[in-house]
Amino acid sequence: MKTRNTSAFTLIELLTVIAIIGILAGILIPTVGIVQQKATMATSKARISQYLSAIQSFKGEYSYYPFSDKLSSGNLDLSVVGNSKVFIETLSARDVADPSKSVSEGGNRRRIEFYNFTEDEIADGSGPSAASTVIDGFGNNKIVLVFDYKNEGELSVPDPEGGPTATKKIRSQMTAYVEADDLEGFPGYYLYD
Repeated sequence: MKTRNTSAFTLIELLTVIAIIGILAGILIPTVGIVQQKATMATSKARISQYLSAIQSFKGEYSYYPFSDKLSSGNLDLSVVGNSKVFIETLSARDVADPSKSVSEGGNRRRIEFYNFTEDEIADGSGPSAASTVIDGFGNNKIVLVFDYKNEGELSVPDPEGGPTATKKIRSQMTAYVEADDLEGFPGYYLYD
């Protein structure tokens, strides 16, 4: 009688390999999520920096900041629909409702295009108010631009280290930050940290 010499994995060996793969996947998947979040944050910061560059170009052209009627506190909160709409129309010189129409908004009387907004920078939704809200890469619209509209040489901004109500002074003409939205799970971040 011949005996077979077969080499095969036992059920225990297969289950051990599957368990090891599961443990490694459990370690790697959250790491990939963190890397994706940091990449999205870096992209969003770059985009917001481009907004600030466009505003600086506007100031260079007209010798004043746009949205001056909305800057009583030196901040422009883009989560406010009216502010967001004026922001888009001023920097793009285009009507939000009909982008084929040129508009003179926010002091841009020469209708110069300082920034060309893409579809992923403006919130999707129904109605004119939802369609005119600027969002970051996460979909968060809680973007706040801070200007030194009084030419004091410094800005008062939230202090990321000091808690929710702490502020600090930084030397800059303008900067921006994005407030966290805990309900939606959007992170907050600062251009000045």
